[in-house]
Amino acid sequence: MSEQTFQRLVEARGRELRTKKRTRFISYAESVAKGLRIPMVETDRHWLEEEASPSRYSKIFIHKWSADRPEGLFTQDGFILAGTTQLSLTGMLGATAVQEVIRRDSEWYRQTTYREDWSIPTTRGFCIKGALIGGAPSTFESADQTFMLMPDRPAIFIVTMRSALDIDQQNSLLKTVPDLRRRLDGRLLLSKVKILRERKREFAGMPAEEVLLSMKADGVQLFRFYLIAPGTPKDRSRPYTAIRLDLGSKPDDDFPAAEATSPVDEAGALQAWDTLLDSFRVRPGAI
Repeated sequence: MSEQTFQRLVEARGRELRTKKRTRFISYAESVAKGLRIPMVETDRHWLEEEASPSRYSKIFIHKWSADRPEGLFTQDGFILAGTTQLSLTGMLGATAVQEVIRRDSEWYRQTTYREDWSIPTTRGFCIKGALIGGAPSTFESADQTFMLMPDRPAIFIVTMRSALDIDQQNSLLKTVPDLRRRLDGRLLLSKVKILRERKREFAGMPAEEVLLSMKADGVQLFRFYLIAPGTPKDRSRPYTAIRLDLGSKPDDDFPAAEATSPVDEAGALQAWDTLLDSFRVRPGAI
């Protein structure tokens, strides 16, 4: 998006929020007396509660459309232009947090910058498509990402990361193996589950556990690989991490048997898994 288009978009949103008035519901009897088809009337308050411009290329709007919403429940709309990438953000907050949210969020609004999708920045921040969201990290962070590894084939890589908690240290992936085998065998209706690996390993400099399962029947080969690293509480370089690799799927209308089978054999699946896991590392300058 160009700067001119971005400014027009932000100005139009601002005009809308300053013009529209909040509504409230009235009783049925009152609506009949007023000749209204819908029991709702406008108040004298506009939608916009607060706005801020952290930088030339960003805008924050705090607003509420209904006076009947719980007191203090507002919506935050944000817009950032990072180079030619426009980011739109939204969230809920309470009235007592309006100024705090504006003060806290303004920092990372200002520090969000453009980046090429394959560039690796050397400053702290959160990488998304076309931008680096900068600023200080929040108290609790989480991220979920699903990667389709091959077009039109059942090959999915799922990564979940979040700030580690004390309770994470008490959980063990290895203890869940019997339950995993039962659930997969019953749901996929294939042959009995075969364990390829069931062990502790190192992942991104952290202790972790992995369970690698294989299933095969009627020419369809499936792999389900799992890893969990409990991480270390209050250490941003050692987050709780759960990773899953699905290769192959139960045959159905979307995937007939020839396409449902894993696109690689056992050796290829193990190689893909180890290559992906070994590529994880803390980004220089990220912490």
